[in-house]
Amino acid sequence: MTNFIIKEPEIVFIHLPKTGGTSVRDALGELQGRYFGHIPEKFRGRLCLAVVREPRARFLSAFRMFKFGNKLENDYYAEPRWPDLTISQALDVLENPWVGFDRSHRSIPWNLKHHIIPQTHEFNCLRHADTVLRFETLEEDFTQFCAEQGIFAQLPRLRASRGGREDEEVWSAHDEDRFNRLFADDYRMLNYGPNITGEKKRPYVFAPISHQTDTVYDLWSTYFSDQKVIAEDATKALPDAACALEPFVDEIIPGDPSNAWAGRSKDLVAHFRKLQPEFSGASRLSHLLACTIVVLRRAPSCEKALELFWRIMDEQFETIRSELSLRWLVSVADTIADFGRSSGERAVGLSASVYANTAKLHESELKLFYPRRPWPPRKRFSSGGNLFDGMLTYWTEQGDMIENMFQRSYEVAVLEPTAGKVLGEVIERMKIGPTVYRRFKRISGEKATPIVDDKVKDRLQRIMKNNL
Repeated sequence: MTNFIIKEPEIVFIHLPKTGGTSVRDALGELQGRYFGHIPEKFRGRLCLAVVREPRARFLSAFRMFKFGNKLENDYYAEPRWPDLTISQALDVLENPWVGFDRSHRSIPWNLKHHIIPQTHEFNCLRHADTVLRFETLEEDFTQFCAEQGIFAQLPRLRASRGGREDEEVWSAHDEDRFNRLFADDYRMLNYGPNITGEKKRPYVFAPISHQTDTVYDLWSTYFSDQKVIAEDATKALPDAACALEPFVDEIIPGDPSNAWAGRSKDLVAHFRKLQPEFSGASRLSHLLACTIVVLRRAPSCEKALELFWRIMDEQFETIRSELSLRWLVSVADTIADFGRSSGERAVGLSASVYANTAKLHESELKLFYPRRPWPPRKRFSSGGNLFDGMLTYWTEQGDMIENMFQRSYEVAVLEPTAGKVLGEVIERMKIGPTVYRRFKRISGEKATPIVDDKVKDRLQRIMKNNL
């Protein structure tokens, strides 16, 4: 669903996919902007128009578009996007909590789900509609609407899906039951059912709308829109600095986690979206924290980014600390070192960064320049001996340098509560990751910290709780 802000006439068109919305949008005129999953407060005084459709016919229209393509030349959907799609697979996508449906990530399953989620789903914003037309009588209804509003517009026919063979639309009894369950609210609230379209019953009148903006779509309006933001306007790319953080904690980003993206996009919003797959399975707040760091790198004087960064760190870091990869923990530490509110805070942030980056250098050297060796390693020389500038080798079996170093760091960390938590988390990652610290633990005969520690288990439990 996309909410189109029409410039003239001043209308918000709530476009529910596969309801003739492309034709209506084309007829209404010039666009002022597009927003996904919400209508910004400044536009809510405008007339809101929507079109609804019989649920099964709408579902099949989307199914056929992805399987067979549509009839609009040069359109993205002119070619089939999922040629071997089945009814059962489409319903699987709809029921899969790890497949998203908003416009924050582009993939075929996400796009399909965007087109087939129920019309009454909260994301579709149908509750905001003042006028609801029916697809089955769209030409007549749209003509009447235009006459009532003094609009001169003609309705074209666009994006009609291609038809397929009936034997390619197989419905099992299980699929029928699933469909009826998933779309029960659409049938009930939109007054669709046997012979209902011929009676021209109007859709259900939704309950009064609360204007409290408490979803991530409302709070982070720019991200869920088609706006482009460059560094010079960086403040526009982020939510309000005083916004509620709890909705960001509660929303778990769906999808499969991907490798780190190391590119750079001039458009900050596009850059944020490229980062999102790294946070699949984590809360939206972790992603937002990363985005504040991106802004501070590009626009160090952005007060909104700095305020949001410290609010997240002070108020919610404990909630998200296990969600952040070491890559992002180091970015957090670097940001604290650069923007710390005291010299102590900056020093602790720098300590965390030095720990992780020194280990990174060592592991990079081993990976790039030394052959893989069997485990356990065979010691080539006796303990002791010079390294450089008076430094002696670490006594692998009985040396206490690592524990002493960690202990001193813990004692410093408690002096700076926020930065200290980051330092403590980095040290724990050094202990459990495939690092020199963990290897020396194993060489000395001590039992190494389990790879899956309690923090990781807590994160997995949170993910399961939010998706079951």
